[in-house]
Amino acid sequence: MGGRMSRMGDKNCPHCGGILDEQRKGKPRSVAQHRRYFALIRAAFYHWPDSHDFKPQSEEHLRKWLQAEAGYHTVDTVDTADMRPDQAVAIISSRCAKAGPHAFFKSAGSRFYIFTSNSIDFNTLPHLQACAVFDDVAEIIEAATGLRCDDMIKTAPRVKKDYRAPGNYILDGT
Repeated sequence: MGGRMSRMGDKNCPHCGGILDEQRKGKPRSVAQHRRYFALIRAAFYHWPDSHDFKPQSEEHLRKWLQAEAGYHTVDTVDTADMRPDQAVAIISSRCAKAGPHAFFKSAGSRFYIFTSNSIDFNTLPHLQACAVFDDVAEIIEAATGLRCDDMIKTAPRVKKDYRAPGNYILDGT
């Protein structure tokens, strides 16, 4: 019947005594909203202009870039002002490798910036913040493509993941 309460008012697990985090982060996220967002990313990838400076390699690459462009990112800054060139290359290479395949880079003067998109999973990003990020991403997509997001979603081909061949997609006949 629920865990016992600690002195601080936190609820504890009835089995191990650990403190349970029961703080609500507001309205729960919507699965429909999440699916629409990924449909928008798929449509944006399909409609992404060849003339754009950013050339996405995949839907995931585009999604990470859009989220970073929308300001939903973490920045790692390397100041190379007091480094020898070989030191700067070693440190920047190491930090880029640590950031992963979907990191984005900018430099200004002696500073090198490594941007990585933050997670949008249900446990990390509360509903209202998700709405803000998704709206900002939609604005970037509309500015880049010149198309309305709702129109893009309707006209992009429907695809679904082919789980028999990881990484492959097949056209959805529905």
